[in-house]
Amino acid sequence: MDDSVDLDIKKSLLRKQTCFFQFTEDEIEQLAALLVEKRFAANEVIVSEGEPVDSVYLIARGSADVRLATIKENAIETNSIATLNAGDAIGLNETGFYSLSGRRTATVIALTDTVTLRLNVAEFHGFALAYSHVNEVMRKNAEVVSGIKFDEI
Repeated sequence: MDDSVDLDIKKSLLRKQTCFFQFTEDEIEQLAALLVEKRFAANEVIVSEGEPVDSVYLIARGSADVRLATIKENAIETNSIATLNAGDAIGLNETGFYSLSGRRTATVIALTDTVTLRLNVAEFHGFALAYSHVNEVMRKNAEVVSGIKFDEI
């Protein structure tokens, strides 16, 4: 039995991400083709705080725990700050990519066997350059975050 994530589910997961709301049907379909299925066993680290952001993940099945390390009384303390479920993203927010520094801001660990869809950031960049509408949408999203009008620079 094939339990891989089909194209319709990939497109549905992309449409749930606010930063992709304005993409056309063709753009969503092309973006869905870039998603690569990646599976994680329960308790396996999906991403680690401080690592470079080279990809984002959409959770297709399963759940994951978002953990943040802080220093308290000269000791590292790790706290759970959120639980992610099917339809949620790792590395994306409403306006685009979550990290402004290019580094992961938290560690995410699979709570259950989890199926994700990985989107390579470099491939997304190439996709955005190939589709002027996508480039425009993402630029406007970045302007919302930064408050900088890039066409006025």
